[in-house]
Amino acid sequence: MRPFTEVLNELCNNPPDGRGKVTNVALAAAVKSQGGDIGHGYISQLRLGVKDNPTCQAIVDLAGALGVHPAVFLGGRRELHPAEQPGWRPTAVSTLFEAVHPPDRGPWSPEEVAASISSSGQFGSISASYIRELLSNTSDNPRLKHILGLADHFGADPAYFFDDDLAARVDSELTDFLALRELGVVEFVTRLAERTGDLSPQARAAAVEGFRQALEVGEGWSFPLNSRRSSADHT
Repeated sequence: MRPFTEVLNELCNNPPDGRGKVTNVALAAAVKSQGGDIGHGYISQLRLGVKDNPTCQAIVDLAGALGVHPAVFLGGRRELHPAEQPGWRPTAVSTLFEAVHPPDRGPWSPEEVAASISSSGQFGSISASYIRELLSNTSDNPRLKHILGLADHFGADPAYFFDDDLAARVDSELTDFLALRELGVVEFVTRLAERTGDLSPQARAAAVEGFRQALEVGEGWSFPLNSRRSSADHT
């Protein structure tokens, strides 16, 4: 993903609406005209890279003043749909917590996610209590590094937190994924992948076929690969 300062400079130097270069003072005035409050001095620091961790609201305000989608600052789309007013998606964090976790356990705890993000050092630090605020929607203004850290932990596109179009596609896939997990498909594939070096192509094919048939008839299925292959299976 491109650095925030690089994207902001590009948009100011080449605004998508074809107007001339947008100065820091003009951009601050445009933000103010739309109800925001970002000083031209802070905009200058963002453009120089002196500051690199704007709040979610600052990202949305800058995007609105420049006539672009805020997702553009996180590697997503630039164009706005007619009458679209994008912002922070309050359900994004809870959806990822619910759906994205290892198949052999329940959801990550806020403490685990906070420790994972903070220990990497790449995205600064975040507390478990603040993650709980995001989950309960009592806070809706995380900073850029918080957003990038959460996206990295869950393997999500950072634009997911702002872009309804992208979110609709991702949430549909997550719904299917949860259904597959409920049916045991995810655990099956994971265990099969773990043992792929121990199984012949014939054994793998037989396991997949047995699972497919069990799903078709709606019966329970006992995982058959509970012992190492015999010498007769080896090819």
